Amino acid sequence: MKFDTIFQKHQRQIHLDFHTSEFIPDVGRDFDAKQFAATMKAAHVNSVTVFGKCHHGQCYYPTTTGVSHPAIGERDLLGEQIEALHSLGIRAPIYTTVVWEEDVAKKHPEWRQMNKDGFFADPGGGPDGSAGHRGMWKFNNFMDPDYQDYIEAHIREICERYGADVDGFFIDILFFSLDAGYSKACLDFKAKHGLSGDDPATFARFQGLAQAAFAKRFTKLIHGLRPKATVFYNAQNDGNMDPDVGPRTREADQTHCEIESLPSGMWGYYHFPRMARAQARWGKPWLSMTGRFQKMWGDFGGIKPQPALEFECFRSQALGGANSVGDQLPPRGILDPAAYDLIGSVFSQVEEAEPFYAGAELLPAEVAIYSSSAAGYDGGKSEEGVVQMCEETHYDCAVIDSFDDLKGFKAVILPDSTIVSKKVAKKLKAFHAKGGKLIISNKAGFDEKGDWALDFIPLKFDGEVEKYPTFWRAKKSFAPEMSSSDRVFYEAGLNVKKGKGVKVLVDRVLPYFNRTDITFSSHFQTPPIDKADKYPAVVAGEGFVYFADPIFREYRQTGNIAARDVWKMVMDNLVGAPTIGEGLPKTVQVYPMRKKNDLLVTLLHYIPIRKAMDIDVIEERSTYAGETLKISGKVKKVEVFGSGESLSESEEGGYLLPAQKGRLLLKVPGYFKK
Repeated sequence: MKFDTIFQKHQRQIHLDFHTSEFIPDVGRDFDAKQFAATMKAAHVNSVTVFGKCHHGQCYYPTTTGVSHPAIGERDLLGEQIEALHSLGIRAPIYTTVVWEEDVAKKHPEWRQMNKDGFFADPGGGPDGSAGHRGMWKFNNFMDPDYQDYIEAHIREICERYGADVDGFFIDILFFSLDAGYSKACLDFKAKHGLSGDDPATFARFQGLAQAAFAKRFTKLIHGLRPKATVFYNAQNDGNMDPDVGPRTREADQTHCEIESLPSGMWGYYHFPRMARAQARWGKPWLSMTGRFQKMWGDFGGIKPQPALEFECFRSQALGGANSVGDQLPPRGILDPAAYDLIGSVFSQVEEAEPFYAGAELLPAEVAIYSSSAAGYDGGKSEEGVVQMCEETHYDCAVIDSFDDLKGFKAVILPDSTIVSKKVAKKLKAFHAKGGKLIISNKAGFDEKGDWALDFIPLKFDGEVEKYPTFWRAKKSFAPEMSSSDRVFYEAGLNVKKGKGVKVLVDRVLPYFNRTDITFSSHFQTPPIDKADKYPAVVAGEGFVYFADPIFREYRQTGNIAARDVWKMVMDNLVGAPTIGEGLPKTVQVYPMRKKNDLLVTLLHYIPIRKAMDIDVIEERSTYAGETLKISGKVKKVEVFGSGESLSESEEGGYLLPAQKGRLLLKVPGYFKK
């Protein structure tokens, strides 16, 4: 059995949390296995991640290696779920947890993660969970050899108990609390790998190697017992780090990837696309993992609007991924009917579109976003910002790292924090020499020591700007409509000196002085002086443009439209207009794929609205009425999937879109036929 075949047939998954305290007395009291499975089937679900052990350390089957939840006694709640789901042809991979396991933390404090000061490495959290869902859990040390033996016994027990019914494992929470890793086992591991120092980069390298070592041991164990089982380790899947310490370290020991990204939780709507646009091209099946919740995991009674879940599932499908929707089974065992009405309404549409996507593949992206940031530099906000800009302006983009080839890209973007190794610098130099375009921002392009690594780009640097916020003043020759007014830039940038053949596109203007308790003016920032600074904001040379300021983080954090608009002008000049979608509203997202000789285009029009301090909500589907789709190249006709209707050509060029809302699936027959 091929793993990709498994996921082609099981694209509609529920991740069914069951983190249930030992203090809840009536667990499973009303659970009916047949009704449970029938509810899943009716909601078009064909895979359910069911719980072997939860963060409370409670097992939901009779165990001799751990502790069964006291309310179920000898009842095999896990086995009942697996049997009922399998009877209806629904997969049932098994969930278990590692770092967050409360029962172990209480019984074996010697297995806890340790800080350098000798205290347990647990993040704080009030009784109301105000510090987030991480605030309540104690952190166990997955590198402790005795704890690993305990986990192995648990995995062996499940495999022996359920035999061929073990479809796979979802192994959760495989990471260290920030700056933890000072137990004897961790110190020995660091010494073995020559890791010394307390800096973030050393911590990230230690954690990545530790995760890889753990995954190697347990995937070998699982596949030795159940060769066909799928295996995934849920950890920080931060794709903006060096691949030697990021999720790529576990790739060989995972059968697939699952991208946990609840937009209504701490992730937001811009986390998922930067992760998916990387992992979608790693060559393994992947699933997006969102949730039905209004806010966060375990949000009992929280139901998001249907358009929100549509958008979250449809964009995963449009990028070549399967879907996993998070839910949590209430303690007594009856699924929330409203949740499965919602999920069924969305999954039925996902299922209807599966023939459209079957056999399709992603196109080579127009733009590569090279990502290899310093550990913890800005949490990926730079990458999120550049993906956001690309999606709003309809450039098809891929997030790449040092493992990837640059062949086929029109341009490579190095966002604000991208560290460049000698190996990557050599790749970029060859790419540039062959006519490839480079767009570089702020501290991107420097090596780990802080030295400029792109010696073929004639720039020099003179530290950071001392007075800020600064202002942008565009040259008339570059952007006449922006040259008569200064635009603020909030974050501090670098002082760049242009070399031979480099011209200034945008001048930097300094404020009169920095705002302090003594020197200040007006309510917010100090206004600009009249003359441009000697250090410019944006410069261009042969085949490259450099932004001295962190434009991508700025856009993600402040929504500074001037940064995006100047970047789009640069893209128009260097790369040209996007192949598909130029002129569409920035709220429309465009996803191209290839199916044999046909071009497939998915359009999504859903607009998140900020409803609360930290929650964006999609309540409505937006229309395409009055909009025109432009596609470069030879196009004979554009068909609407489902109806077979052909779109009319507009007088200005392009094709008139119908008054449809939400998702629109289009086919351009023979687009790739020579």
